[in-house]
Amino acid sequence: MMERVVIVSDCTDVAFLELRSAIFSATRAVEPPVSVEIEPLVAVEPFSVLNAAFLTRLVAELAWPGTLIMCVVNSLRERTERLIVRTEKHGLLLVGANTGALGWLTSDFGVAECVEMEGPDFVPFGGKYIHAPAVGALVRGVPPADLGMPFSEGSIRSAPLSDGLIVHVDNFGNAKFLCAVNDLRPGERLRVEVDGRYIEATYGRRMMDFDDGSWVVYPGSSLGLHELGQVRRQGAQAIGWRVGDSIHLQRI
Repeated sequence: MMERVVIVSDCTDVAFLELRSAIFSATRAVEPPVSVEIEPLVAVEPFSVLNAAFLTRLVAELAWPGTLIMCVVNSLRERTERLIVRTEKHGLLLVGANTGALGWLTSDFGVAECVEMEGPDFVPFGGKYIHAPAVGALVRGVPPADLGMPFSEGSIRSAPLSDGLIVHVDNFGNAKFLCAVNDLRPGERLRVEVDGRYIEATYGRRMMDFDDGSWVVYPGSSLGLHELGQVRRQGAQAIGWRVGDSIHLQRI
């Protein structure tokens, strides 16, 4: 049985409490009741499948083997499949719609099992009425195969990823982005362009070595990504750069 659940979602208001309550109801309305620990919400930028893909992958990096990750983010017009995935690495269980939010993680961790959940064609707030009860069943030890039909690993969607793409902006205004440039040297000056706006930055190893207000590109702390930040300022938040924008670097 699973003991730990992580919810990755843009439902940050009372909807998060509804998700938690639905999971608790599904695990405690049985004899004997099953205990489950639901971690604090991993809050996603609203409507951003790309940010959900990054945060789901990030959470999995240090998740205890056997952790269940429930992802409730869907900005797509079309209704997609409801999936349960068990990863090869660490045996994590993933529950969520096939929007692309699970693709980064499944690509890196491998897929040992994947099923499409059975259920009605459409229900408002499916995260509460379909996904959460499924999470409760999995926590109780119900096998994924008992909750749906086999689903092809090759049909799991992935969010499009490209060099320079911003996948997350943290609360300090530091933008985490994909960067294929590996031969940058500390002290090199860079011309940085995002969405037609330009700044100058320095490449460094430690952001806080620079003067207040300086823009710095540096190797970040997450999944080998680089970061762009402004020392003791709000950086990307203040300038309006967001998840989904692309950073272009050019040596000066």
